[in-house]
Amino acid sequence: MREARTGNNKFLKELNQAIILDLIRTTEGVSRKALADRTGLSATATGAIVKELLKSQFIREVGEGESSGGRKPVMLEINPDSYYAFGFDIDMRFIYAVVLDITGKVHYEERWENRSPLTPEEAVEQIGRIFDTVVWALRLRKDRVLGVGVSIPGMLDITTRRIYLAPNLGWTNVDIRESLSEKLDVPVYLDNEAMCSAFCENWLGICRGVEDFICINIESGIGAGIFVRGKIYRGHTGSAGEVGHISVDENGPRCKCGNVGCIETLASINAMAEKYKELISKTHPDASENTIDENFDALLQGAHEGDQTCLKIFKGAAKSLGKAIGYLINAFNPQTIVIGKKFPKYSELVLDDIALSASKTALTHLAESCSIVPSSFGENSSALGAAIIPVRKLFGK
Repeated sequence: MREARTGNNKFLKELNQAIILDLIRTTEGVSRKALADRTGLSATATGAIVKELLKSQFIREVGEGESSGGRKPVMLEINPDSYYAFGFDIDMRFIYAVVLDITGKVHYEERWENRSPLTPEEAVEQIGRIFDTVVWALRLRKDRVLGVGVSIPGMLDITTRRIYLAPNLGWTNVDIRESLSEKLDVPVYLDNEAMCSAFCENWLGICRGVEDFICINIESGIGAGIFVRGKIYRGHTGSAGEVGHISVDENGPRCKCGNVGCIETLASINAMAEKYKELISKTHPDASENTIDENFDALLQGAHEGDQTCLKIFKGAAKSLGKAIGYLINAFNPQTIVIGKKFPKYSELVLDDIALSASKTALTHLAESCSIVPSSFGENSSALGAAIIPVRKLFGK
């Protein structure tokens, strides 16, 4: 039972409303009486909250349920046509945009390409243009937009959400939230891209109901969102999850962070695409002119067609990634590790290699209790998770 609080102040009213709203979300067909029984609120208080939620169109009545005697109860459900949330994932090569309703159904998604990393000002302008375009295309009323979530591949101040380092974007100590809030005139929320993907897995994906899991993103860089006992784990300063800078090879390439052998230099999309370019540039000089995505797509195609050079690149990256995953298993003892973003496109080629490598650095009983799986989402997971931030807040999460 989710127990509601009693009291008269505004905070308790909003808390109890969120609890009831979340029970309606997680229970298929629920009556006012059932809500009162499960929260401990009086029938009068429950009825008043339900009345407000109906008036705001967050929920709707959907017919009658079974009765053991007397009047049949009227059942309630979330109204999917009520409010919407936007999510944007800013990467060095693209901005990914999605729109969800409050049930999690996707109403729009698109990847907008960038030839080079955007400046903070350019990112604000592009998000503004996309937002206006989509609001018009979907015929949305702005007062029906819960908010906009933005996913950033870097570290943010836990209190102010100021971005103090996003190395793949070339951003240092910038604040785009205030500029975006003024431009869009809706609430704006920022978070780390891997944290956003973890929200996505927790709310919509493989890890619904999983208390302890780690979501690792393989993209331009590598990062992780960590859930411990059902809650996001941020660490002391809010920057937990920078697993791309776990060093696994003391003789490896030098990383942008100044260290050597970070898994980001060995197993990220950029690292694998660069390795591919180096290996084939002598026979295919045009590869040096290709974008990272073009070289990665060629690498991926070659590996799926059985090209041993391409497979060797993927398996080398998998060995490095698995070694780092073993360290994470020892440190956090997760039930599940989900690997996402680009990873599902080649997971069947290397998943066994990753598990084998992880088993060599993780304690046996910890490794055996942890499942390593590809995400059911693709490169849209961070944008989806960003959109889920305002939705989670609506439901008191």
